[in-house]
Order: sequence, then C-alpha cells, then structure tokens
Amino acid sequence: MSRPNAIAAFSMVLLTCRGRYLLLERAPGKRFAPGKWTGLGGRIEAAEMDDVRAAALRELTEEAGLRPEEIARFTLRRVLLHARPGVPLTLLLHFTGELAEPVLPPCPEGTLHWVEAAELTALDLIDNAAVVIPVLIADLARDPAGTEPVVVGAARYAADGSLAAIVWA
Repeated sequence: MSRPNAIAAFSMVLLTCRGRYLLLERAPGKRFAPGKWTGLGGRIEAAEMDDVRAAALRELTEEAGLRPEEIARFTLRRVLLHARPGVPLTLLLHFTGELAEPVLPPCPEGTLHWVEAAELTALDLIDNAAVVIPVLIADLARDPAGTEPVVVGAARYAADGSLAAIVWA
C-alpha cells in the first residue's frame, strides 16, 4: 500500500432546525458514496485554506442555495484527519449551523431530507459520517452556542478501506 503524497480538505455541515437535521442522500450516479447519506459540504480549494469557514459557506450556497446570513451559530466543531487507502491524506472539517425554517432546496448532489436523531441508525450513512454526525448532535446539545474549542481526531482505516476507528484528542 502506498503512502499518501497529497492533502485534500473537505467541509461537512450539519444544519439543524427545530430538533431535526438536514442531511443529503447522495445521488445514485455519484462516483463517491452513491446513495449514501451525509451532511452538506464539499472540497475546500487550496486557495480557500486561509478561510475554511467561507469555503464551507460557499459549498452550502452551491449545493443548497443557502446564504450565509440564513445560518445562525455557524461553528467549526471538529476536524478529522484520515488516510484512507488510495486517496490523499484528508482533512474533514465539520461545522454546525442553525436554520430558522426547515427549507428543502433542490441540490445537485442528491436529495435533501430533514431527519430526527432517532432516524440516523436506519440510514445508510457514509462510514465516517455515521460516527461523526451523532457526536456533532451531542456537541450541539452540550454547547449550542459553539463556544468550546475545536476537537481534532484521527480516523484509522483497514487495508480494505473500511473504517476501523476514530479517536478524538
């Protein structure tokens, strides 16, 4: 197995409204994780690394037409480093935010759905999202204003590409 020789960064945003969470069911024709569920987000370009918050907000605008002023308490909560076999070393920046109304805009990446926390176990979530989304929900419950420090973690993957563990510092 070769070692990563590049770094990629992505945002994932978990939006909440009235006790529910906005998740993306990825389109079946997507190259990565077709039909899987996750939050909204996408690639953070190299030129955006000096303002990852703005990059995450850009992705929300591109994917769901949401404007930054519509999102309250937009907060970077967790950063996850992972080295999945065959891809660059990856930083996943996890944000949370709150919407006043439960909008369901069209999304070019798939279909958006509002779900309750109790529904998560029935969804086919992307492997790391299945671990991180419940942790973000707990973060929101414990610290709604997002005043706690950002938590950093690392994901370990098996040789077959399956998620083995996530350890938070």
